[in-house]
Amino acid sequence: MEKTKELYNDWNEQKVYIELQNIRTFFKERDIFYLRAWKNVWFEQNWKWGNFSRPFLVLKKFNNETFWWVPLSSKTKEWKYYHNFILNNIPQTAIISQMRLIDSKRILDKIWMIDKINYDLIKQKIKNLL
Repeated sequence: MEKTKELYNDWNEQKVYIELQNIRTFFKERDIFYLRAWKNVWFEQNWKWGNFSRPFLVLKKFNNETFWWVPLSSKTKEWKYYHNFILNNIPQTAIISQMRLIDSKRILDKIWMIDKINYDLIKQKIKNLL
């Protein structure tokens, strides 16, 4: 019980910190940024601890505050829920099963922009899953 309480307190502190920042970064579809990650709960992918960040792809922009994003990993995986591609000579994997809506306050630094071909392939894989 105590460990669960500690997990939620950590998670809540990080959410408050991000919420109090009034910085929004301009973004568009196909952009790849680092994202402020957090401790998740239950069956969500856990992003480690502290001020952990990870790369992600802006999949669909809804407005200046929210968008669908797909996290990226440098570990290559083969399955219908993943898409492998090369970014700046580094193998990357888009983790389609972890796609979600997120607030732009979590955006940190822009890394790159994915090419149109791989972007369209990722979108097609998502359509096929739905």
